[in-house]
Parts: sequence; structure tokens; C-alpha cells
Amino acid sequence: MVRTTWMRFILVATVFCLCSVPAIRGQAKLPSAASVGQWAAPVYFCPKEPCVVGANAVMMYTGQVLFYYYPASNTYNSQAVLLDPVTGTVTSVALPVSRDIFCSGVTILSNGKVMVTGGTVENTYSPHLDNDGTTSTMIFDPSASTWSVGQDMSYARWYPSSVEVSDGTVLELSGSDETGTYIQTALESYSSTTGKWTVLPASANLPSTVLQTYPRMSLLPSGKVFLSAPAARTYLFDPSSNVWSFVATTNFGYRFFAPHVLLPGLEKILVAGGSLTHDNGGGAATNTAEVIDMSVANPTWSYISPMTYARYNENLVLLPDGTVLAVGGGGGFGAFTNPIFTPELFDPKTGQWTVMAPQTIQRTYHSTAVLLPDGRVVSSGSNNGASTEITYEIYSPPYLFKGARPVIQSAPTSLGYGAKFNISTANASTITRVALVRPGATTHADDFDQRYVDLTYTVGAGGIQATAPANSSQAPPGYYMLVIVNSSGVPSVMPFLQLK
Repeated sequence: MVRTTWMRFILVATVFCLCSVPAIRGQAKLPSAASVGQWAAPVYFCPKEPCVVGANAVMMYTGQVLFYYYPASNTYNSQAVLLDPVTGTVTSVALPVSRDIFCSGVTILSNGKVMVTGGTVENTYSPHLDNDGTTSTMIFDPSASTWSVGQDMSYARWYPSSVEVSDGTVLELSGSDETGTYIQTALESYSSTTGKWTVLPASANLPSTVLQTYPRMSLLPSGKVFLSAPAARTYLFDPSSNVWSFVATTNFGYRFFAPHVLLPGLEKILVAGGSLTHDNGGGAATNTAEVIDMSVANPTWSYISPMTYARYNENLVLLPDGTVLAVGGGGGFGAFTNPIFTPELFDPKTGQWTVMAPQTIQRTYHSTAVLLPDGRVVSSGSNNGASTEITYEIYSPPYLFKGARPVIQSAPTSLGYGAKFNISTANASTITRVALVRPGATTHADDFDQRYVDLTYTVGAGGIQATAPANSSQAPPGYYMLVIVNSSGVPSVMPFLQLK
């Protein structure tokens, strides 16, 4: 099934237009797609409501994207659909049980299944009630397109964060309790092998200075986990000792509703945009961005070039060439007001942001964006009440208009750590980068899974010999997209492989 999906992506990739739009006589020449990319027209998930708003999105190894939302007005079961971004086919996979998984944590387990944690309490007068957390654990199996009920967590959580650590277990932290009155301090850990939750000792409890929902977490090569936002004070958690240590304070201060991303190299974390105001939509957005380098002896936050547009609730998406796309968000003073339609591309090598082609639909609060295996980006969500809230848009970045794409003819479907493996390609002599890209799982401007892992490689006759990541702290076990990038910065279509 995975191989078939890969071949469909290759077919689609071959028909991308590689030309720019000609200028109309008497008018200024429009930027070419090779410099700003190109958006396809918005597409409705289904003809009319009730239908899913793409407020939660997961890129799965089958090539399908799972979107889910809160229940329709006549049911307590959350809505969910599968989108095949190649054919445009949309399949309903609504929950088979009465649970509201909106405002949940979401992550991809090492076996490729999707785990959804917490959500919102169902009640008698409305199928959706904000703030009150649940202990729910739901598991989605991409191979069978089915949901199952997992073991409940020990603590109710609304707006929790999930992050996989080196041993393949998932840390669960934060989220408001079942009454919606306080934030859970206790951490617990989930094993996909046993299907069980374990409460961590009290030493692992969240520090009082970072008691915020959806804390932004990143696994580092040291095996420790870094908390970068929304609190101004940032911390490092050691899963081996269950202890937190203070690292540094951001220059801007609190960055509520700001996304984060672990940059290629796996030591630098970028946080961009956000607001000083905790009330969503109650304050101004910022265009500032900061980076911290965790490889140095005394890490500190440093301002980098600001974005062109101030925004929060945007999504940061790691692209296959190692750049980062900021998609959507709002300019402040309203969760859905002052939408930012123009994406910006961040290049970690230059530290600069570049304005890209604008999209059509506003993607503000409750919007999502994830990378597709063919190098495009799907953008969806934002329940602003407009009819277009049940649409998705697909963006083709500039690299898809810069010439022929290198082709991976064959590659392993599974790898062990440190293993050498062959990538068959006729384009080996032009390749300048080989990497594994972990697929995204995101909601509320917080991608819990994306990761870009550069691989060492040599070029030989008929292909490339690459070396898998040395250990699971560099790349936790699970499914990744394999990419080769040529000297023009053009990436291949990315087949999935499982790192074990």
C-alpha cells in the first residue's frame, strides 16, 4: 500500500508546471512561481455541513492526511476524514464512540498509528464544551482506517502536548483538568508496546513558571526534551532522571499562540510570532523571531531577522529542502480577524524570511498545515464561521518550479540505527543533500512530530549509499519520508520508511 502511494505521488510530481506566468502587456510582471510558489484553488472537503474543519491534521505513512474536529450538532462522536491529496478522495472516519477529541494532543507512534490524547468533556446540552479536559486515549490505525479506544490517562487533559522520546515512549504533559480550572502539572508516559500509561515521579512535574497549555516541546540529540514556548522561561527535561533544568529566558517574553520548530541540525529551535497577551485575539501579534542553539555551553535566545508580517496562530512547516514555511495566522486583536494570507519562507542558512505567493482562504485560529510526500503543503482549518472553513488548499513551493526532480527508484522500507543503505537513483551525481523528514501531526499552531534529519552519504555508480541516524535521540523510532535534494535545491518525491 505504501509503495503504491509513493508511485502515485511520482506520477503527480511529473505533471507540475515548470513555467512562470507570463506578464500581461502594460502591467508589471508578476513574481514567477519559481520565486514565490503557487497555490491551487481551495477545495471543499464535502458539499455542505456537517463536515470537518481541518483543525487537527496528521500526515500518515499511507500517504493520506487525517483531519479531525469536534462533533456535529446531532452527535457526540467527533468528525474525522481521510484526504488522499493525490486523487482528492475524502473518506469519512468519524469516531465510532461518543468522544470529543477536539483540543486534544496528537502524535504518531513508533508503529505508525496515531494517538489522540485528551480533548473536551461531552455534556447533555451541547456536544462540545470547551476547557474541561478528559482522560481519553484514542488510537487510529492508518492501515485499516479504524479507531480504537486506548487505556485512559491518569489525568484529564485539554490542550495537552505529546512528544516521543528516545526509547519510543510518548511523554504527555500539561492540559487543563476535568473542571477546566487548573493546568495539570504531572507528566505521564505511554508505551505503544504495552498500550499502558505510567505516571512519572513528582520530580517530573512541570515547573510553576511554565504552567501553560500546549507547551512547545522538542527532542534533542542529547535525549533531553526542550520546552521553548509559550512561557518566557524555557526549560530542559531529562527523561532519564525525570528532572527539569532552567535554560534561558526569551528576549520577547511570553509568546502565546506562537509555533516552534526544531531546525535541521537538531540543535537550534526557532520560535516565530505570537502575542504577549494570553487572551486569544485580545492583543497584538509580533513579527519578531528568536533562535536558541542548544549545542553551546550556555545557550541563550537571540533575535533573528523578523518576519514581514506580525502573526500568531500560524503554522511552521519544515520543507524537504530544509527551509521552513510560515503559513496563515492572524495579525492580532481577534482570533479570526486581520488574517495573514501571505506565507513566508525562512532559510536557516541565511537567517532571512522571504514573502511567498498568497493563499485564498484565511487560516487563522484552529488552522493546520503539513508537508505532503510530494513536497507540497496542505493548509486547512480555521473555524471562522465562513462557508470556506471546510476547505483545504495545497501549496507548491518554489522548488517545484526549478527544473526536473531527482527520482528515488528504490530504497529500503525499514532501517536500523547506524545501518548503511542504498538509494537507487539515476540522478546521484547531482545530489547535494539526503535526509529523513518526520511527518507532521499538528493542531493549535503546535506540530508535535516534524523533524528534519540530515544523513551522511556517498555517491557511487548507480546510486547513493547513505547511513541511517546513529541513535534514537537523533531520530526517535517511527515512520519518516526519505528525500534526496539536487544542486538546484529541488527535492525528490519522498517514499516512507520505518526507522526501528
